[in-house]
Amino acid sequence: MSNELKIEVYSKNWCPYCKKAKAFLKSKGLSFTEIDINEKDNYEVMQKRTGGKTVPQIIINDQSLGGYDDLIELENKGEFNQLIGRESKDLSTKEWELIILGAGPAALNAALYAARKGIDLLLLTKDIGGQVITTNEIDNYLGKAETTGAEVIYDFWDHIAKYEVETVIGEEAVEVVAGKQGEVIKTDNGKEYSTKAVLVATGAQKRHLGMKQEYVLTGKGVHYCASCDAFLYKGQPVAVVGGGNSGLEAALDLAKIGCKVDLIELQDKLMGDEYLQERVNNNQDITVHTSTTVDQIIGDNKLETVIIKNVSDDSTEELDINGLFIEIGLVANSAFVSDLLETNKQKEIIINERNETGVEGIWAAGDVTDIIDKQIIISAAEGAKAALRINHYLN
Repeated sequence: MSNELKIEVYSKNWCPYCKKAKAFLKSKGLSFTEIDINEKDNYEVMQKRTGGKTVPQIIINDQSLGGYDDLIELENKGEFNQLIGRESKDLSTKEWELIILGAGPAALNAALYAARKGIDLLLLTKDIGGQVITTNEIDNYLGKAETTGAEVIYDFWDHIAKYEVETVIGEEAVEVVAGKQGEVIKTDNGKEYSTKAVLVATGAQKRHLGMKQEYVLTGKGVHYCASCDAFLYKGQPVAVVGGGNSGLEAALDLAKIGCKVDLIELQDKLMGDEYLQERVNNNQDITVHTSTTVDQIIGDNKLETVIIKNVSDDSTEELDINGLFIEIGLVANSAFVSDLLETNKQKEIIINERNETGVEGIWAAGDVTDIIDKQIIISAAEGAKAALRINHYLN
């Protein structure tokens, strides 16, 4: 059926929701034509055809569907499959052998290994690709030199598509109920899914500073994803909080588009990989402030200025910036199982070497767990490990 469809996606290469929309279409095995709105006249054509001013804009057979959220809403209502000529299934009506929660490297590699073992599985996820899909540069995944997170996720989807893994995209698990006969997963759509085993691979999200104005000004000068929102500040003064890999990469991305960047790190030295530190230190558009913290975020309706404090001598400095990007690490997406599974102070699910939690029939893998190293290749390996152990359990 996909060969009879004409699918067009208006997008930009930096846009995270464009990447998610394309991953969604790939998860359905659909081909599409991508139209870059940065190219001549494409933006004006998009507006005329769709009435939309933001990307992505998805068109199927000349029918404008809207953006990514609109796409997922159609999927949740069962209308997207109808649109592309496929039968909609209610996947909550049967008992599964395994339900995998998430769609990042851990979840997708677990799905691959489980499918190859013949396990009757369902992949259930609110979103596609986790943190990886918005990562602009990846050069530490073996065999994937100088690639992007989106391309890695697209390749993962293409691979598991060979095994026709059943998926539910756009529903979020809000509770897992453990029982003697298996587990029940409740979602934000009011559905319940029964399964003999669960793998929690829901990843992590950005950590906040915890300051009042940080929340007030989120999206109004305060941001948590440079790859998502850097374009808003092209050529403007900005600051990045965090001297780990995420912070260094954000600073470099912002400098690349002409921003003057103040990089703020609490420790007395930068903490990221040495090659990233070298690139930052050699970039004339990046000013590094170590032993420094954000003391005040000032502004009511939009960010006006930021006061930083040197923790060594308590001296302060005012930064006249238009954008503040907070890149200080991650918090595990484990709230929906916090009453059921043991977690640490970082809300990471505690697992043993077999990826088992403290509850029989429930495993966890990837960044949602207490493994020390948070890397794509490690998360993927953890997903494979967990799937192999689950296969042993089910047999």
